[in-house]
Amino acid sequence: MTPPVTLCIINYNGERYLPRTLAAVRASGLRFDEVLLVDDASPDGSVALVREHWPEVTVLARPKNGGPGAARNAGYAAARNDFILFIDNDVALTSECAERLRAALLEREGAAVAMPRVLYAARPDTIQYEGADCHFLGLMALRRADQPADEAPVETAETQSVVTCAFLVHRGRWGASPPFDDSFIFNYEDHDFGVRTRIMGWIVLAVADARVLHGEGTAGLSFREGRERSPIRVYCLIRNRWRILLQSFQLRSLVLLAPCLVVYEIVQLGGVVKKGWLASWLRAVGWIVANPRTILRRRRAVQRSRRTPDRALLLGGPLPFTPGLAPGGVERLVRNGLDRFVAGYWRLVRGLL
Repeated sequence: MTPPVTLCIINYNGERYLPRTLAAVRASGLRFDEVLLVDDASPDGSVALVREHWPEVTVLARPKNGGPGAARNAGYAAARNDFILFIDNDVALTSECAERLRAALLEREGAAVAMPRVLYAARPDTIQYEGADCHFLGLMALRRADQPADEAPVETAETQSVVTCAFLVHRGRWGASPPFDDSFIFNYEDHDFGVRTRIMGWIVLAVADARVLHGEGTAGLSFREGRERSPIRVYCLIRNRWRILLQSFQLRSLVLLAPCLVVYEIVQLGGVVKKGWLASWLRAVGWIVANPRTILRRRRAVQRSRRTPDRALLLGGPLPFTPGLAPGGVERLVRNGLDRFVAGYWRLVRGLL
């Protein structure tokens, strides 16, 4: 008997997306045993809309906004099934997606998370991303970003991190404890979850023949090319990357990578100042300085769970920046030089990890 699946939709101000998202849920080839909407204290009409038009959906209304990680933890705890498919409120499942994700987890012993190929809703012929890896500088490196969908292979592959706009998790394998660190608030809470999943020894899958369409995201928070990055996004990206390095990387890795990390931080600070993000950077520094006990406590817990060494987790390759961060001129020269330095440093130390 195939295991039943709970669908958990994470929502904040998704009133304009939910009709398309829930219509796709009704059209899914896999009939969900349970559909939850975790509403993260939306001030719009999301909850009223769902309660009026989708009575089959159980609404979990959170009293205050704690960020997507906390909302996913609430859905994880509330789901009555061990197979839980999480999607954001702007994600439309294709009819075969859920069934193919479930089949991938069932077929692969030791796999705890499976992600679909994510296509732009406005450009369904283009891949937004297909899973992610962990760059040795602590950055999330998206796979197949902006590649034509009809040119990409369709084999299922193992990855080293998780992008959480859509993912199926096997709670029976991952465990009953909350999977997300809700103190990350927003951004890289998914990267932290993915890296820790791999550290625990579980396999993470990118299932290319399972597909979703991804919309525009939450206004004021989500990033798309051509938009300004919000201060909270910049703050969380900087702070949370540092937290992943300090909490999840092995001490040997941090020592070996320290010179390259220092160079990267100096270059990053220059970019931060140029783009007017210094206040967000200082706020991130302030949090790290003020919370050493939190970092150490979390680090001990992560390292106790370790089954996979960093040498099997960390990857090199080009720095995973969006093109808008280095549009041309001096910025592009600096980025190209940093790319060459980072690639050379990785070749030097990867065999020592």
